Amino acid sequence: MSAEENKAIFLRFVDEIRNGNLGVIDEVCSANFTYYSPSDPDWPRGLEGARKLVTRVTSADLQPTIEDIFAEGDKVAVRWTFRGTYSGEPKPGYIPGERFAAAAISIYRFANGKIEEDWGVDGLWNTGIPWHNGS
Repeated sequence: MSAEENKAIFLRFVDEIRNGNLGVIDEVCSANFTYYSPSDPDWPRGLEGARKLVTRVTSADLQPTIEDIFAEGDKVAVRWTFRGTYSGEPKPGYIPGERFAAAAISIYRFANGKIEEDWGVDGLWNTGIPWHNGS
């Protein structure tokens, strides 16, 4: 598949998830799906891991926005902004109930038209970023 085809598959995946079609996970993610993130080193592999990752985003008060998307070869890179309300345990810089914006970068590797790997760089959380729509 071409880089542009992989990008189109990824954008369809995001659109379907936003519309509540979690069944798209089985269509778009590989049975060998692997999520790599420094903050989650023991993430489960396969479709179970893909479902868990999607559920984490869809079950929280998060509004993801794709800021940039690039495709080359078998990879699609996305720069995201996530906005929401922090609901975890209190810790320095993280106050339950406080609005936040978070930056993240993900690189997706495709194999045979499916997402095989998700390399995530997250943890760039900053509750000091203003809550706005990018304007």
